[in-house]
Amino acid sequence: MYRNSSLFVLCSLLLLLSACVSKSKYVQLETEHADAMHELQYTETRLGYTEESREKCIDSLADCQGRFNEKKAELSQEMEELQVSLEESQSTIEKQTKVIRDLHATKEKIETSLKEQIEAKEVKLEEIEGKLKVTLVDKILFDTGKVEIGKRGKEVLLELADSLRENKDQNIMVEGHTDDVPIGLALIEKYPTNWELSTARAVGVVRFLQEKGWIEPERLTAAGYSYYRPVASNDTPEGRRQNRRIEIILVPKR
Repeated sequence: MYRNSSLFVLCSLLLLLSACVSKSKYVQLETEHADAMHELQYTETRLGYTEESREKCIDSLADCQGRFNEKKAELSQEMEELQVSLEESQSTIEKQTKVIRDLHATKEKIETSLKEQIEAKEVKLEEIEGKLKVTLVDKILFDTGKVEIGKRGKEVLLELADSLRENKDQNIMVEGHTDDVPIGLALIEKYPTNWELSTARAVGVVRFLQEKGWIEPERLTAAGYSYYRPVASNDTPEGRRQNRRIEIILVPKR
């Protein structure tokens, strides 16, 4: 009887101890589970932030890529335009170089063919702003008050035409100029003023260069300026002599 009671007490103690151990373990597991859930929620929250940040980065990258592509296209367009501009500039420089070279060549030909007249100061050569101007005093071409070209004038113009004929890239402007002396009675009916006289002389030179000098007419232009563009004073005989002139200006074609 006593032995059975002891056994009962022992079993009861074992059961009680077992119950205590299981509850403690359960509490621990609950705590660990709660901690794990908290950690999981924290991780999920961080993951959400990370995912949102990644999407923002993707959007930002796409925006940067778009702006990069736009800038690249703009730069490409600018490069093409600069290339075109460079080629045009190079072409312009080449044309200007040729114009200068041709003018110098023409000038050298005239200096050789009209050396005597240049030394006598009856012919003058000037390069002005990319143009070549040949000035001939009127006495070498015309008698006083006349518009018909004299024998000596024809010889000079033929020599000049030989120097001008080959370069077809140069237009030829012929300008007539007079002094301020009024037209004499012998010519006043045909040439009422120096306007008519200066223009008629310029036209006479143009016609001679075309018909006898074989210069293409489309290269030629005639104009008369009367005495309104003097190069010297009309108060002296020497000044008036300088103002009575024909100017032949070589203008490069554009």
